[in-house]
Amino acid sequence: MIFHLRFEWLLVLVGMVYLFASPVDASTFKVSSPWVWVCRESKCRKESRYGVRSSEEAYSLAGCKLVCNPDSMLWPIPRGFMNISQTLTSFVPENLKFVSVSSPATEPKDLMDEAIEIYKKQLKATRPASIKDDDFSPKNKHKVNVFIAITADDYELKLTTQENYELVIATEEPLETKVYITAYSFFGARHALETLSQLIVWDESIPALLIMKHAEIKDSPAFPHRGLLIDTSRNYVSVPMIKKTIEAMAHTKLNVFHWHLTDTHSFPFISNREPLLALYGAYSASQVYTPEDIRDIVHYAMVRGVKVIPEFDAPAHVGSGWEWGEQAGLGKLALCINKEPWTDYCVEPPCGQLNPVNDNIYPILGNIYKDMSELFRSDIFHMGGDEVHMRCWNETEEILDWLKTKERGDSKEDFLYLWSYFQNRSLTQLDEAYGNKQPVVLWTSGLTEDGHADRFLDPSRYIIQIWTTATDQSIAELYKQGYQLIMSNYDAWYLDCGYGAWVGDAPNNWCSPYIGWQKVYENSPRKLIVNFNLTYHQEQILGGEAALWSEQVDTTGMENKLWPRSSALAERLWSDPDTDWKAAEIRLYHHRQRLVERGIMADALQPEWCHQNEGYCIL
Repeated sequence: MIFHLRFEWLLVLVGMVYLFASPVDASTFKVSSPWVWVCRESKCRKESRYGVRSSEEAYSLAGCKLVCNPDSMLWPIPRGFMNISQTLTSFVPENLKFVSVSSPATEPKDLMDEAIEIYKKQLKATRPASIKDDDFSPKNKHKVNVFIAITADDYELKLTTQENYELVIATEEPLETKVYITAYSFFGARHALETLSQLIVWDESIPALLIMKHAEIKDSPAFPHRGLLIDTSRNYVSVPMIKKTIEAMAHTKLNVFHWHLTDTHSFPFISNREPLLALYGAYSASQVYTPEDIRDIVHYAMVRGVKVIPEFDAPAHVGSGWEWGEQAGLGKLALCINKEPWTDYCVEPPCGQLNPVNDNIYPILGNIYKDMSELFRSDIFHMGGDEVHMRCWNETEEILDWLKTKERGDSKEDFLYLWSYFQNRSLTQLDEAYGNKQPVVLWTSGLTEDGHADRFLDPSRYIIQIWTTATDQSIAELYKQGYQLIMSNYDAWYLDCGYGAWVGDAPNNWCSPYIGWQKVYENSPRKLIVNFNLTYHQEQILGGEAALWSEQVDTTGMENKLWPRSSALAERLWSDPDTDWKAAEIRLYHHRQRLVERGIMADALQPEWCHQNEGYCIL
């Protein structure tokens, strides 16, 4: 029998002979893969290199995803106008140049220059380590020139900062692509760089980078406050891990790192004015955050488009670090420290609450606020204010005697009066420390429920962060009273839920079950308000945060719990699409791969086979 072999199959046989005749090592896979991807019905289909129809163009997986459905490369999806071509050109990293950065002031330009250096390193890192300079084709002389214009002197990230941007990619001649970025602020320009990075992929088959020949995107966020809360008190989180978290936030356009810095468990913040707090309260001398650490983190975050908001939680959630008051002649600064049974005096061990009738407390708080005002560049401050346990105060003679002088007893109303007394005096100290009356955030609590929040808290000063369930009627009450709200409802945005219980005999922790990315994605602050049959006022809903409380996580396990679920949060808060999670599924799978390629240890969402065979793992 005579076999008539196509020339292509002859090449396959030659390749197989080469493979089996040679030692199998990493260099073996420099032989061209027999697989390619073709674009069919806006999805990349894996095909044999030798079975592709003559009318179809074949690509590597990365190239196909970029050209087949360019929108699928972007996370979060832009909100405004978007027109992206489906034609590509290749270039090598060394041929991307930032030709000019214009700004009306020096600081935005300096920040932009630093952000550009970060971007260049990220771009070069997309090249596999196995690819050497000699592997690039000397014929690839295509240039990509970037022009950036920042139109206003805006370098502080505030609730009022405009983060919108316009990105234009234009290939005007065979050997040059020009990229034009225009933004009102540095932060908008930085977001545009992130979008640009997602329109550039590495193609191992050339080898080179691929970029769209033409694109125009006009984009802006749905909410100004898009954050993650990280608790570094219950378990210490290292400075490098905090930075890595901020790096991942930048990849998704999240812009607020809410730092829950202290709690009853430990006091890792080194206060220059009150050093005894960390001396007594840190887990160890190595598990602290120095002023230098904080300045470094704040700048690291700013140049990546992220604002660091400090939280000093009080009057509850204090204990460790406050034990020295009596020894120093200042009386009891905190009450119920480590008191048992803890279930009677706090929500979790160890217990502790500040002593609101000890006048010595307030100058100490003022010193903490002054230290924080010098370290953090934030337009808002978080004062905590949740989970005050009345029984702790009710069993303290000093407090009961004080209430009698105010012609008060020991009813719930009397203790709410005491609580608001503490809050008002603390706020005075905060205003003196910062020299202005900036917005203050408080958690939902006994002061904000039952419709009486506005008796104790001025809606023009206080922003309320919601941590109840999405259906809690107090949300509607606070909204109708005119408070600005930040959503963190625990039934969708608490990322520590769903693990084994760490205290008690329950099989799982208190807020189980585990919250998948789909539920994170579906939790729209806008729709949450509408579900109460209320008229949506955009200015009242500032945005939201996902929270990772650290009872059961520390430096070693943080990344997997945060990512890629926090990416789902990011798109909800940037784009707030009307579509459900199914429309985002393929894009998120691709974005997760991109995070991993950038060094973020994001949890796998599916077998990689699904990433290479689009659409087959979706019901």
